[in-house]
Amino acid sequence: MAYLKILLMRHAQSLGNLRGEMEGHTSTALSEQGQQQAQRLSHRLLAIGHRPSHLYSSPLLRARQTTEAIATALAQVGYPIQYCADDALKEMHPGVFQGLTWTQAQTQYPDLCAQLMTALTWQPVPEAESLSAARSRAQAWVNHIFQVHSLGNRVWVVAHEGILQQIIAVMLGCDRTWKIPIAPTAMFEFWLAAKSTRMLTHDRFNPEYWHIHRFNDCAHLPT
Repeated sequence: MAYLKILLMRHAQSLGNLRGEMEGHTSTALSEQGQQQAQRLSHRLLAIGHRPSHLYSSPLLRARQTTEAIATALAQVGYPIQYCADDALKEMHPGVFQGLTWTQAQTQYPDLCAQLMTALTWQPVPEAESLSAARSRAQAWVNHIFQVHSLGNRVWVVAHEGILQQIIAVMLGCDRTWKIPIAPTAMFEFWLAAKSTRMLTHDRFNPEYWHIHRFNDCAHLPT
């Protein structure tokens, strides 16, 4: 049976991650540990034996460097592939918090941070991308992937924790977003025998149409 196979990956640790910054659209390089993580991820992907038909990356440096490590590893085993940098895969923009650590944000915006820590209701952060806008962006990206790729394609994607949470919710057909702590280079793999439930009747509940092969898989990282 032919499936559209989509493998989602978070980028390796960046210098901004190491410093505890809310990076958003800023673009720091991978840390030394992040470079090691990217190599471990690349080796794991080769060991699994899958090869992508298409490779996508967020254009931000930490994601591109992770993707380039994967592409280099594939080229070394005789499978050269070019990746596509896609703006839709950028991290969610944290507005005025961008580039700050949480401690710095609490110093500069104490009232706003206090509200965020004490209430579950949505608190708008000035200049930030809203959660609904991020969900719409994720939905549009998934719709685009479904339009341009066929059953039998193997799509690999390197992106960021925040937008990946939204994309995963869309892939699962959820009407909400689950908080999923996603470690650097963690993998989520979905196989779809149909891209939509619209043309299905009773078969929409047949799990053979929708497989989860990996979910937050980071077995390649040291414990």
